[in-house]
Amino acid sequence: MALALALGSPAWSETPPPLPEDSQQPPAPTAPAVEPAVLTMQEAEARALAGHHRLAASRHNAEAAAQRVGQSASALYPTVTATSSYSHTDVFGPDANSATVVTTPGAGSNVPVVVTGNSQRGGARKSLNAGLTARQTLLDFSRPHQLEQARQNEEVALAELDGIRQDVLLEVRKAWLTAFIDQTVLDIRRETVANREARLTQAQAFYKQGTKARIEVATAEADLAQARLAALQAETQLQVDWVALNVAMGRTSPSPYRLELEPEWDLVPELDGERILQTALARRPELRALQARLRGQLAALRALNAESLPTLSANATLQGSGAPTPLDGTWTVGASLNWSLFDGFLRQYRDGEARATARSLAEQFEQQRIAVYQEVATRLVQVRQAAEQIQAARTSLEAARESHRLASARYQVGVGSSLELSDAELALAQAQTDLASAANGLRTARAELSRAVGVENLAALPEPGDPVRLDPLPGHETERSDP
Repeated sequence: MALALALGSPAWSETPPPLPEDSQQPPAPTAPAVEPAVLTMQEAEARALAGHHRLAASRHNAEAAAQRVGQSASALYPTVTATSSYSHTDVFGPDANSATVVTTPGAGSNVPVVVTGNSQRGGARKSLNAGLTARQTLLDFSRPHQLEQARQNEEVALAELDGIRQDVLLEVRKAWLTAFIDQTVLDIRRETVANREARLTQAQAFYKQGTKARIEVATAEADLAQARLAALQAETQLQVDWVALNVAMGRTSPSPYRLELEPEWDLVPELDGERILQTALARRPELRALQARLRGQLAALRALNAESLPTLSANATLQGSGAPTPLDGTWTVGASLNWSLFDGFLRQYRDGEARATARSLAEQFEQQRIAVYQEVATRLVQVRQAAEQIQAARTSLEAARESHRLASARYQVGVGSSLELSDAELALAQAQTDLASAANGLRTARAELSRAVGVENLAALPEPGDPVRLDPLPGHETERSDP
């Protein structure tokens, strides 16, 4: 008590004198706080799939590839061309007179006799031509292979579209989960602020009663200030996360949300490693894209070899001309046979290039298969490790809660210290954060494993099916082992 008297009245207990009645102003009205919209992960996925520009661009690329298939197929149909021309010509010039000199016999003189000839004046000439031509390729061994190449290019575009769709889903899931963990951390920080506000109130009461020294109040005030700073930092980080989440959904907006997680994301799936690997080898869009690229390259190689064979085409023409009517009609029917006998070894070099490109694609496919195996195996380990971390974090949280309960009870009855309670609060907040991080780590690992397998939902894992395999390369058949 002597120490308390020596310290004098604490600064926090001093209250400023009240303002005169005429100087007091009513408090300014504050706008009601707007509750942020609730956003689940499923809703975020739907928005991303509907509005992401990268996904829309990939859809248009697939549509363009489908149109190129139609362009290639159009070469199998006949072509019909209509032509017509009309001309109008004016002919003009001076009058033309002709003179004839006649010699009269016996008169000894020439008697000119003028004879007026025809006069050529300006005139008009008109001409009309109209025709119809039909052409049809009867025999071209390269056309079917060119069509097959176009179809395989469409398969490449569709596989790439599937891959981009899965990338967009993973991107928005990770952005959503990042915002969710930071939202959870903010809630924990705010809970810590509330606990320390209660401790400050308790410390002030003890100090007024004279059972605690002024240092207890100062310590509680300092701890409260730190807790508020930590809460402000968590709130700032969450605002940054909202921007990233909106960008992942294809929007340019910092709109805040209240994120709510679907219960199925907290379930630990039963993972069959062998089945998951087989599913990945059968469904990964990167493997399907390389398979289609190689098939298209082999089709291009067959089309190139077919160019050395003859091509046969037929044509028919119906032509009419007149000045301008009636039209005099003519028709023509013909056929042409083309056969390239020598092209300066160009086809030979093109064949070598196509074969080398095909072998390169085959090696890329095998490398991608190894990468898929490595990614799936790694993600499986991460999922299992995250599930184990959750159990350890739950045990730590239970211990931290019990320690905080005991420390709080001791402090309330005046036998505990503020340092003991502060340490218990920090330990509780850290244990809560560790559990939230471990749970979120499992969710993130599940999302990354889904992308590695090539599916959207691990809980609804489809049947693996046959793994993606390469077509045999001509003259380059090598035994390969599956990863």
